[in-house]
Amino acid sequence: MALCQPLCFALSLHFQLGVVKKQAKQNGHSNPLPLAPSTPTSADPAAVSRTAPTSTAAAADPAVSPPLASPPSASASASASASLPPLAVFRLSPPSRPPHFPTSTAAAPIHHPAASIHHSCARSAFAPPPSPRKPLAFSNGGLRLTPSPPLVDRDRADRLSQCALFGVTDCRQPTNQSRAPEEGFVRSRMEVCAARAPGKIILAGEHAVVHGSAAVAAAIDLYTCCSLRLMPLADNEAGAAMVELDLKDPGLAFSWPCRRLREVLLTEEAAGAREARPCSPDRLASITRLLEEHEIPEAKIWLSAGLSAFLFLYTSILGCRPGKVTVSSDLPMGSGLGSSAAFCVSMSGVLLTAAGVVTAVGGISGEGMGWELVGKDDLELVNRWAFQGEKIIHGKPSGIDNAVSTFGSMIKFKKGELTNLKSSNPVKMLITDTRVGRNTKALVAGVSERASRHSDAMASVFKAVNSISEEVSSIVELAANDEIAITSKEEKLAELMEMNQGLLQCMGVSHSSIETVLRTTLKFNLVSKLTGAGGGGCVLTLIPTMLSNLVLEKVIAELESHSFRCFKVEVGGQGLQVCQGGFSCFNGDVV
Repeated sequence: MALCQPLCFALSLHFQLGVVKKQAKQNGHSNPLPLAPSTPTSADPAAVSRTAPTSTAAAADPAVSPPLASPPSASASASASASLPPLAVFRLSPPSRPPHFPTSTAAAPIHHPAASIHHSCARSAFAPPPSPRKPLAFSNGGLRLTPSPPLVDRDRADRLSQCALFGVTDCRQPTNQSRAPEEGFVRSRMEVCAARAPGKIILAGEHAVVHGSAAVAAAIDLYTCCSLRLMPLADNEAGAAMVELDLKDPGLAFSWPCRRLREVLLTEEAAGAREARPCSPDRLASITRLLEEHEIPEAKIWLSAGLSAFLFLYTSILGCRPGKVTVSSDLPMGSGLGSSAAFCVSMSGVLLTAAGVVTAVGGISGEGMGWELVGKDDLELVNRWAFQGEKIIHGKPSGIDNAVSTFGSMIKFKKGELTNLKSSNPVKMLITDTRVGRNTKALVAGVSERASRHSDAMASVFKAVNSISEEVSSIVELAANDEIAITSKEEKLAELMEMNQGLLQCMGVSHSSIETVLRTTLKFNLVSKLTGAGGGGCVLTLIPTMLSNLVLEKVIAELESHSFRCFKVEVGGQGLQVCQGGFSCFNGDVV
């Protein structure tokens, strides 16, 4: 039965085509199947349905149906129409092109009584079909005869499928984003969106930067991702609305009733997301009271500062609008790779995107997957908000970490001034996480105490570090067009890293675990240095371009035998990226 139906269908089509040709020849037409004009206009209503009644006057009206290239007589059309069974409307299109369907009435094809035919010059006016399924095709004289697909609302279908994927119950038509924003708030809210921000490394200058020397920092392709789904406002009115935070990596989830947030924080709506504001002591105390209502495990008490930053950013940008934020990260926490800055930047980015304040500029990031870049002005706003979050977590941050995470690439930082660096060649590093925790404040204080005891000697150390940082910034921007030039550039960078590590040892911030990494990589003639505060944390190892993968695998295996964790990264990549309601940038369990 399944084989008989398409065979009968094909024979019926062949019969119809023969009748049309015969009728046309009887009326003296050399072109029995005339083509539509090159500029398509509104379709003939008589051809929309084979069963709908039509009038001769309407078919002849040029305002309704434009003249065909070789118009058949009225008697021929009537005769052909009367002789055909009312099966369906068909059209002819060349076999090298897939069939198209009109996206609007104005662009509808001209329908022949037996077939709807597209002129080859008019194909650009038609959009591709919404379904990838290949329609039935029957060969006839070099042309393909296919059923006309039904007209569908593609925007509505895409919106419904997106809502089904993310579990969004409110699938109303989104607001027009081109409309002028209301004063002091947003352009248009995004129901589902995400943002990701990279971690960072310090190539040169850590600790000495506190004493006036230059430092060079760079983004790496390890990211923290925050995704947000705004809940329907109906839940808020019913009193069941919640603000939820799901931390994937530690496996913890938190929630706060919107009613409770309004009671404690005395806020109904965001006061204005376009201007970053610091968290006042009173507001921070109120947030602390909210956190005390949760029983945070003693082993996870360090999360309190991050939770405080989240509540401040969320309520300052979105008010008490119900929603769920999910956070996942490639970055080990507390290891000197800027995990807190990446958290604050990605959190600020997704909240501002949801509020309609930040939008993508349209360029796709190098890794694709739906992530888009953000314009410079929007990045500046995100950076200011992220810095306020960093202040809650760290007290008095330098601003380097959140700047690198926001803008990406490489920067030179000296006495509060940032200089963007453009790396002309990719730099690859092996990051080894020693898994040894350290107290950054204690390490910074220890360097300052040593500087006070040996002021002249330490001044010379800081001056040498400054010279190294300046030279590193020059080398990374140096163009290398062949293997010899690239190798020379990498050798200079390795020497500077080795000297910087020696000076960090003079400052007293190394550790036995760091020295183990240095000895291990030195066996393979590779140079390493600590990054960040030291005292454990992470170690950088420069990966030369000519190093074989086999050697690199041996290095990683030996480091992991010491219970270390290794990451191969590229240095100087993109900063903040956003995904505005798309599918591909979300993992299935993100929202």
